[in-house]
Amino acid sequence: MTIGNLPKHIRRKPSRHGQVLLAYLPVSKLDHITNKSARRRTLANLFHACMKYILKPLETAGLNGVDMTSGDGVVRQCYPIYATFVGDYPEQLLVTTIKTGECPTCPANRDEIGDPNSVGSPRDLAKILEAFESITQGPTAFTRACREVGVKPVQHPFWENLPFLNIYQSIAPDILHQLYQGVIKHLISWLRLIYGDTEIDARCRRLPPNHNVRIFMKGISHLSRVTGTEHDQISRFLLGIIIDLRLPNNMNPTRLIRAVRGMLDFLYLAKYPVHSDETLDLLDEALNCFHDNKDIFIDLDVRANFNLPKLHFAGHYRRFIELFGTTDNYNTEYTERLHIDLAKDAYRSTNFKDEYSQMTLWLERREKIQRHDKFLRRQFAAHDNPQPPPSKLPPCLVYPRDLLMAKHPSAYSVSFDTLKNDYGATFLEAALARFVAQYQNPNFTKAQVEAASLNIHIPFRKLSVYHRIKFVSRDPYSLDNTQTVVDSIHAQPARFDKYGKVIPGRFDTGLVNYKNGDVRGVKGKCPT
Repeated sequence: MTIGNLPKHIRRKPSRHGQVLLAYLPVSKLDHITNKSARRRTLANLFHACMKYILKPLETAGLNGVDMTSGDGVVRQCYPIYATFVGDYPEQLLVTTIKTGECPTCPANRDEIGDPNSVGSPRDLAKILEAFESITQGPTAFTRACREVGVKPVQHPFWENLPFLNIYQSIAPDILHQLYQGVIKHLISWLRLIYGDTEIDARCRRLPPNHNVRIFMKGISHLSRVTGTEHDQISRFLLGIIIDLRLPNNMNPTRLIRAVRGMLDFLYLAKYPVHSDETLDLLDEALNCFHDNKDIFIDLDVRANFNLPKLHFAGHYRRFIELFGTTDNYNTEYTERLHIDLAKDAYRSTNFKDEYSQMTLWLERREKIQRHDKFLRRQFAAHDNPQPPPSKLPPCLVYPRDLLMAKHPSAYSVSFDTLKNDYGATFLEAALARFVAQYQNPNFTKAQVEAASLNIHIPFRKLSVYHRIKFVSRDPYSLDNTQTVVDSIHAQPARFDKYGKVIPGRFDTGLVNYKNGDVRGVKGKCPT
């Protein structure tokens, strides 16, 4: 559980402990129930019974209020309510009692769920609650009533008595499972079928190294159980490796490129840390771009339809972002990490006998130690580094980047020939001449700069080389002011690894924001 008024920069960092463990739910498969349908129904009822027991205090606290002490020591009367459920698709169906293949939010027909026009308003909660109340009329009437409103016959779902809650408007978008492990996963598999694994893998291997892009030297076809992080890395170069590939039978690739770009644009727009009406309009345009061009996959015999619930749910993103804020506020990627801290590590600390009592005791002691450690760190930090008065302006949404590099060059007096042969900077001298020509004549056109560069004489034949320049970002909210390497620029000569294999030379491309004599990019300032 986490509370809604926590800043998202705290909630999304497991190390800040913005989420707490309420209970361990049973994981019994109930194998003694031989009928599969009865077993699934019993498991669903067991889940809702456990959740109802856990959330029972909210039924009265949300109506009558409860006294709570806030961080400033003031006691206030608060009305806590169940606001948002965060989970993957099977968990969303379990909570909302909806059948597999349907949308957990709106009553779209499962056979038409691929149509973007099928995205509608949330389900009628009053009719569903009325169907659940018919359980007093007997099992036959109860099952029939639930079937008519499109839900499973679950006895007393945990949310039926929670105040001010419509569970069908409380299902949060999930970037990890819905996009990375859902739509993007499908998109990659479709492209592999169209172009073939051989060509896709060959292009992956030919990508130049980059700080923010992982290079799959063996390609992506051999990957099994691909994680969300790997799908994230593949998404960064997916459009680049197919941009000039020919389709079978010389079909026009325009629709395919537009469809892929539309979905990738939707992915990255959905991850924005801040939204406005303009960015939400762009989000809708990107999704419409995909839907307008997706029939190319049907023409290529890759898909017969697009009745994918995760693709359909993308049409609800704008509504939920307007209701609950940006998607980095409730991504399951953060809670997946807590499985290690709160379940796996806790279980390993036991003797594997009567483990639940040992796990809870271990977690309780661990949390007390962590809270005490944070208290001590704050006290020492306040004593050693007194903080200046807080600024009236909020911190920058994008943390400023600082340039970090060695005091002295990594190599002195490196000749142009060495830079060309060992580092791979083949056209360094010509590029340097063009830079000088443009610097001397900032109003020249591209053709004039090219012509003027032919008359530029370089009076030196050697340069000093820095093998690495880092751009770091410091989180102002962290307790120890930790810094993260956001990007880096490499320049290294060819060398041999420990196996005697030649590693080719490398020099990265850096974009410099040059304007009116102020080289903003090199100074590490935020672009204006």
